[in-house]
Amino acid sequence: MSRLRPPRAAWATSLAAAALASSTLTATPVHAVTGTPVTDAAYAFTAKLEIGNEDNKRVCSGALIESRWVLTAASCFTGGLTELTPGKPADRTIATIGRADLTTTGGHVSEIVDLVPRAGRDLVMARLAAPATGITPVAIATTPAAQGDTLTVAGYGRTKAEWVPNKLHTATFAVNAATETEVNIVGKTAGDAICKGDTGAPLLRNNNGKPELVAVSNRSWQGGCFGETETRTDAIAARADSIKLGTRLSPGQQLLPGDSLVSASARLTMQSDGDLVIASNHGKIIWSTRTVGNAGATARFDAGGNLIVRNAADTATLWESKTAAAGGSAVLTDRGNFVIYNAQQQSLWSSGTAIRHDYNGDGRSDIGAWYAFPNAVSDATYTFLAKPKEGTIEAGALGAPLKSYTSSTDKWNESAMKFITGDFNGDGRGDMVTVRGNSDASVTAFVALGQPDGGFAEPVQAWAALPGGEYHISYMTPQAGDFNGDGRDDMAVWSANTKTGETKLFTFASKPSGTFNTPFESWVAPAGSWARSSTKFVTGDFNGDGREDLSVFYKQGTQGVKTYVFGTQADGRFAAPGLPWWESTAWNWENATPQAGDFDGDGHDDVLVWYSYDDGADRTSTMLFEKVDGKNKFGSAKVTLDGAKTYDVARLKMVTGDFNGDGRDDLAVMNHRADNSVQMITWTAKADAMFNGGLVGWTSNPGAWSFGTTKLFSSYN
Repeated sequence: MSRLRPPRAAWATSLAAAALASSTLTATPVHAVTGTPVTDAAYAFTAKLEIGNEDNKRVCSGALIESRWVLTAASCFTGGLTELTPGKPADRTIATIGRADLTTTGGHVSEIVDLVPRAGRDLVMARLAAPATGITPVAIATTPAAQGDTLTVAGYGRTKAEWVPNKLHTATFAVNAATETEVNIVGKTAGDAICKGDTGAPLLRNNNGKPELVAVSNRSWQGGCFGETETRTDAIAARADSIKLGTRLSPGQQLLPGDSLVSASARLTMQSDGDLVIASNHGKIIWSTRTVGNAGATARFDAGGNLIVRNAADTATLWESKTAAAGGSAVLTDRGNFVIYNAQQQSLWSSGTAIRHDYNGDGRSDIGAWYAFPNAVSDATYTFLAKPKEGTIEAGALGAPLKSYTSSTDKWNESAMKFITGDFNGDGRGDMVTVRGNSDASVTAFVALGQPDGGFAEPVQAWAALPGGEYHISYMTPQAGDFNGDGRDDMAVWSANTKTGETKLFTFASKPSGTFNTPFESWVAPAGSWARSSTKFVTGDFNGDGREDLSVFYKQGTQGVKTYVFGTQADGRFAAPGLPWWESTAWNWENATPQAGDFDGDGHDDVLVWYSYDDGADRTSTMLFEKVDGKNKFGSAKVTLDGAKTYDVARLKMVTGDFNGDGRDDLAVMNHRADNSVQMITWTAKADAMFNGGLVGWTSNPGAWSFGTTKLFSSYN
């Protein structure tokens, strides 16, 4: 058995030719450990995978290597006869982790919602719907197993005496040989074998008293297993040492061709053609080092904290992040952003690929809304999901509203509520926060977490303030963004203090639950400056450091606009703005509606203004991020969309986002039409930040949807 190493497509044929009565490469995966039952938590990271329904259920094993990720065999999902397609499993798959005795109730149970196969090996990363908190993942070995090494295999498959055992078992094996991709092993004794149910089981090596994963089981003779007459205990496993499967790189680690980092909403892959790319959940490449044409190139996070792409000969640097983050890490966050942190966990650089308000996790931005029914019977949340390309209709059109949470109107008062959207729990799906003023002058913030179908859960309290204190809803303007760079969106509130006349910014850092920590004062302006009535806000990562900033379009007298940027510090505080990043003496502040997004896909957010001209025409002008003489600024205004005299800004509600999932932010509106219908329109951005023609999405019947009682969710107010 140890000498049989045919290509995957030839496995079934070659094993049949060898007259194997029972193989691990049938359509139903085989394997299971016949050795000693586990009675403690030493192998709590081991997972049991149940694939399919009761009538056609098959079992595999695996190992938790990060809180959201289980490493197992790709052949568990294909039978080993075909390459595994990335994405959601074809059959419902449930993982049970941290439960050595399956008759108990401990550990963690979660559905598998995404599969990321490793090209060229029988390995796959399986993402859990909910993280397995409280269970320590197993470390992946950095060196291969060598001939003579002793390895332990842990799995949930058959034993010598049980068809479907209820306990985790282990067995001990010796390494016969190791190739570039596989490890050949044999049971230490006749009682040590791998059986049906243990495909994907971890092969573990003792490293100074701690287990480390060196390979994943995929084929076995099943000697001594229940129902088998075979006596040989040889097996083959896919090597897992040194391959990068997870969400982060530490100093000195590299990505070889085919290696990937994976998160809830994106995949970073070192392609065989030499290009390091980030792809969204629907497979669209949204960022690249543009180093294609350098086959065999590798990516490395060096000891100094610089991310580099080197050619195959390791003689030239093809691309670099130009960061100094010794002792830090490079992390692909669940928001889809690839961020470099220093040793103090301060973000220094970012790919700028976070996909904002993607409520169903498909790699495209969507639009959420709070709707107060005009007849005052109830309030509800709705989601307009962005569509993929359908026939001749390009991707990015917005579909019919999906209704999720509903409530009677006596619970909410939308006229006293201010809304923002962001990924406040960091799970890769957008959420909604509303700040509500109560009848006793107290203030409460609620968060409604995004659900897998794109809807919203019932809002829960995220923060509260008593009446008579610092906060009053009339003088609070909430904004959303990851202001401290930790991978979760936070809330900032621009607040006017009526007692002192001061203007303040407060930062509400988010918790993993999506609720907020106690806010802290992060910037103060003296009385008489920064009037709220002269400010319009947008948020975005304008300098590309992995933290969102706040930009203010400020009114200059009777004619003119200046744009300032409040940069963020590592703890989420805001720095005082310096010189304006952009200004105009020709525009009236009242006619300008600012928006923000990365409209050219360069990793830096830009700003856009929908401007209503005095002659009745409407146009958008985009100011792209620039660095001139070492200083950050927004460039000259460039007309990117000419609405002519077709639209009335008073009858539009605007939201920006990457609605077609191509890595560039787009512009969408709800348009209140003359016939009293509403229509969703999307203008997708081109590579030069110009907009394509409008994509018409869902359109209501006349009078069937109330434009005036609809609040669309945006990152800023």
